[in-house]
Amino acid sequence: MMRRSSTGLLKTVLNVRSLKMSTSSSFSLDGKVALITGSSGRHGIGYAIAESLAKRGCSLVLTGSRQPEKVEDVKTELKSKWNVPVDYIAADISDMKNVDKVYTDVKKIHAQGADILVNNAATSLHISPIESIPLDIWEKTLHMNLTVPFRLIQLHLPDMKAKGWARIVNISSLTSLKGFPEVAPSTSSKQGLNGLTKVVALESLGSGVTCNSVCPSMVGTQGTRAWFRSMVEEHGDFDREKEKQALAPYNPSGEYVDPEQVGELVAFLCSPAADQMTGTLLPIDAGLCAK
Repeated sequence: MMRRSSTGLLKTVLNVRSLKMSTSSSFSLDGKVALITGSSGRHGIGYAIAESLAKRGCSLVLTGSRQPEKVEDVKTELKSKWNVPVDYIAADISDMKNVDKVYTDVKKIHAQGADILVNNAATSLHISPIESIPLDIWEKTLHMNLTVPFRLIQLHLPDMKAKGWARIVNISSLTSLKGFPEVAPSTSSKQGLNGLTKVVALESLGSGVTCNSVCPSMVGTQGTRAWFRSMVEEHGDFDREKEKQALAPYNPSGEYVDPEQVGELVAFLCSPAADQMTGTLLPIDAGLCAK
């Protein structure tokens, strides 16, 4: 009888384990189409979500208010890196007629429509006591954070149910899970978005369509980092320890959530492992909800 060397046996065991880990942790979105709002920049959450889906073979439709020529570099980078189709729809969705146009334009590009809808676009955080919040800020925030996702879901849902598989992911916020003073527009709209998530999930049971909210705390985008830096510098020179202290009320770990971590959580919700996850509100919050 031939004996296998211990080295050869170890290599075989490691190869089998590696294969099992690779098979269980990877999945393909080849043939699926994702529409991601607020995804025209290279450094935001939208881009990170696009990359996480593209690396799994998903075709992308990006949207934003930037002119198409200013998004060519983003499209080219995603196409060349992941070898997937990438299209861009320029649309100022603060105007409701453009929200409907996004839906019709997606159908022009992909006749079967989107399989994955990620409602990522949102307004900037407005910080002010309730007594001094301008009504136009309130209305704009509710429109962008709640009405636009509602309308896009309303338009896409019949097609999604007809196909028997789809994923809707609403990018919510830490303000949807915890109360903070002076952010009434964001808190109200994002909690409303979470409510919409639950209703869509319940109305889609058994259809193959799931709907979930991802609720990040402070994400380390360029804009957020610059905002915290300016807060720190109001009280003296900037250093990392002071930044951690400023972050702590929102991110108790003192660290930013990486955009890529949000992207990977969205991708997970599109995986077979998440087939029975629907109507959930998923914090990615550096320990905030544990307090």
